[in-house]
Amino acid sequence: MDEARLLALRGRYEEALPLLEEARSFGRPRSAALYDQLRHFMRLDQACGYGFLVADPLYLPEVLPVEAMAQTTRQRRPGEDDHWLRMMAARGVPQDSAEAVLSAMRDGSYRYAPDGPWGRAVNEAREMARWGAGDAAWRVLRAALPHWSAPGPLLIAPVGLLSDPVLGPLVTPERGREILATPRDGHEGPAPEPVPDLDPPGLAWLTETAPNRQAFEGYRCVWVEGVDPTRLPALIGEDGAELSAPVDTRMAFWRGPRPHHREDLQPWEDRTLVSVGRTAEGWAFAFDGHSSRYLNTMFVSPAQAASASGRAVVVWRESRPSAPGGRSAAFHLSVAERGVELYAFTVRGAEIQRSGEIPETLDPARLFRAEDTEQDGELRMLEALHTELGLSLPRFALTRGRLPTFTTCSWTRAPREGEVYATLSFIRHRR
Repeated sequence: MDEARLLALRGRYEEALPLLEEARSFGRPRSAALYDQLRHFMRLDQACGYGFLVADPLYLPEVLPVEAMAQTTRQRRPGEDDHWLRMMAARGVPQDSAEAVLSAMRDGSYRYAPDGPWGRAVNEAREMARWGAGDAAWRVLRAALPHWSAPGPLLIAPVGLLSDPVLGPLVTPERGREILATPRDGHEGPAPEPVPDLDPPGLAWLTETAPNRQAFEGYRCVWVEGVDPTRLPALIGEDGAELSAPVDTRMAFWRGPRPHHREDLQPWEDRTLVSVGRTAEGWAFAFDGHSSRYLNTMFVSPAQAASASGRAVVVWRESRPSAPGGRSAAFHLSVAERGVELYAFTVRGAEIQRSGEIPETLDPARLFRAEDTEQDGELRMLEALHTELGLSLPRFALTRGRLPTFTTCSWTRAPREGEVYATLSFIRHRR
């Protein structure tokens, strides 16, 4: 077991595993704790318990949040948290510690906060990942891993990192193995080959389809150049809008109330929940990847409101019709600067509506060709937006990570005098 521990800390975890398996087969005390740490980083999709190690004051700050994270990822049922707290008490965890950690994990306020150079790197990486720069954050953590120090002999990996709501999602199975293969805690050895970055450049990935649902059926986004992301709610948010804590935006959207469930909204309003971050090129963005609404004559681009202090860009691509032969999905672009719209266009099939002086590189007539599919034109336009304006979006943060959110003001205006609109309501009658 001692040999396996040294091998693991030198990054030779594959040699350490069979030794720990053998030690476990003999019932060697604490061998399971070491073995489970290696397996946890290798199989991140499987929950891992750390037994009575969770109550040891040396390891509690690292291990207890991991145990609480497993509890908060389950579907919450009445009395289940009380049952978990009793389990922790049976292992010797102080009740106030267990309650505080579980509460922080539930409301998203928990922060992994180790000491020393590793702790400083964790704080720096969290600020990057908070706004979507996951690859840059991972490079900071990777460089600091050799400085991680074990609080005691029964910890051989920074398991507490997995419980951080912002940094934990960055640890993919490949990166988990990279952690294990990196010498740490003062030990020396060869560094592993770095895992490739996860975010592709630009916007072309928005057109991808994949089994893991990385593609979006419909999306819309506001980019604002040179402003801090924290200013976006004041620029394009509904009254009183504030940034939330970083959340899994997929869950926030599906579990959140729909606009028609709110009594304070008019039927014509189109407010949306957006994820907020910053691109590598310095644009703040507000992204809605679950848009099922359609562009209509009452649409008002938020580009002008967003551009109060600089340049703003709005892109909206409608969700494609699910039925064959349905109407074409629209693609909209509008660009404004200091409150004035510079140019805009909307493409739907062969029809193009345009205004202002559109740069040749973004000319929809050149990029959306009659002989090509809608997706071909969309792809060319997204590539042109990256080349011409430097726009991008972080795929990992928007599909698998966590970002702050807020609710925007309406993307549609109130009906004008003489305009007519209709709403439909479906009511279930029980006999």
